[in-house]
Amino acid sequence: MDADILETEIQILIINKWYFLNYEWPILTPRFNHRSEIKPTKVNLRIIKDILLQQLGYIPVFYFLSVLFTSCEYPGPYKEIDKGIILLYQIISDKPGSDMNEFIPYTSFYEVYKKFWITNRIKLNKIINKDIKELFSNIKIRLLSANIYNPDGFKNSTLFIDGHDSKIKYYNPDIVRSTLYSHKFKRPVIRTQTVNDVNNMVIFISSSERCSMGNDGSMFLKMNLHKKMHIADCLAADGGYTLFVQKFKEISISEGYDFTVKNMSCPIRKENKVKLTLEEESYNKKFGAFRSGNETIYSNLASKFERFNNNKALVQVTDINVYNTQFKVAVLLMNMWCFIEKNNVKVEPHHMLWYNDDFEFPTKISRINYVFLDKAKNDKNYNEMINLQEKYRNMSFNNNDIEIEIDSEPEEEITLKHKKVKKPIIFIKNLDR
Repeated sequence: MDADILETEIQILIINKWYFLNYEWPILTPRFNHRSEIKPTKVNLRIIKDILLQQLGYIPVFYFLSVLFTSCEYPGPYKEIDKGIILLYQIISDKPGSDMNEFIPYTSFYEVYKKFWITNRIKLNKIINKDIKELFSNIKIRLLSANIYNPDGFKNSTLFIDGHDSKIKYYNPDIVRSTLYSHKFKRPVIRTQTVNDVNNMVIFISSSERCSMGNDGSMFLKMNLHKKMHIADCLAADGGYTLFVQKFKEISISEGYDFTVKNMSCPIRKENKVKLTLEEESYNKKFGAFRSGNETIYSNLASKFERFNNNKALVQVTDINVYNTQFKVAVLLMNMWCFIEKNNVKVEPHHMLWYNDDFEFPTKISRINYVFLDKAKNDKNYNEMINLQEKYRNMSFNNNDIEIEIDSEPEEEITLKHKKVKKPIIFIKNLDR
């Protein structure tokens, strides 16, 4: 019974939150007056597109290009779609920017890189923080999944926190190198905290900090999870967070939230000169085995994005804030790939357009090349949603979800707009050219 309800909740989540699936490709209004005609890349990008398709699939690349990349326009006499594809390929491959000279001149690539990752960072973070929290999980899904998948004794745990470490080469002369040093890795390291649900969907990501300046417990408190978790959530954490549970409770109460120690699940801590009982030792072993399932998240991330693979070359970093944004984008796209694979999200024709050699973002002039299907698709979506809502109304499960605060920074107004449609689109090459 719970499995059927869970499947229904996931389908409702897709219909209500995966807003971009029915997006028309955004129409670009050029603001840069290029002095030359649009140029082709030095080599055909088919090999890059094949890699993106293999690593992520059609929909995550479509999301990156149509939602994240189009939040601003980029300089350079090349197709906008090509700039976005090369930019995504660079963090998947973790090749240095100079290697992108194989496709477009390095100076052109760096202008795009700078505009997207540096100039546009605050705006980008706002989109990422919202989508990573909303697209993959909610309190109903977490509670149902915990009851179905968690072993006895741990069915209360809906969230898990862990720290991700990246071994780096850091090129900032103003930073004292000793603040980066990790005794575990014996070299400079950047640490980032992630919180995932039972289904291994990461939904909260901390700021990244220099290793010797940010331990797990202090970074946990800085995440302000009492403003993001549901009151029915229980966060499973290892021994590195145990000493900070009481502080979490105090902060929560002082700011008007009702979180207590019952919202945390940790191993039993050994008191000084007092041995753990056999029962307590057994619990700790089971707890450790239970949490070890989270290790697949970071291994999946490493397999999809070489930039976050600690078994390969060190990550070259000049700005920790930029690194953090790149980490968030990578995790979001990895989440999306996993979610699609598990829940069989349907790929529509317009999601695949980026793979075509001749495709480019539409403009007001070229938009006539788009032909939309009739209203049958819209009617189908409407009927499916009515059926789902009828099931939902008959459930006894009470949804007491709450609004969750999203970390954000001041941002500029987004000038490029999407038009939301409820019909897939087909791109037809202009035969008059």
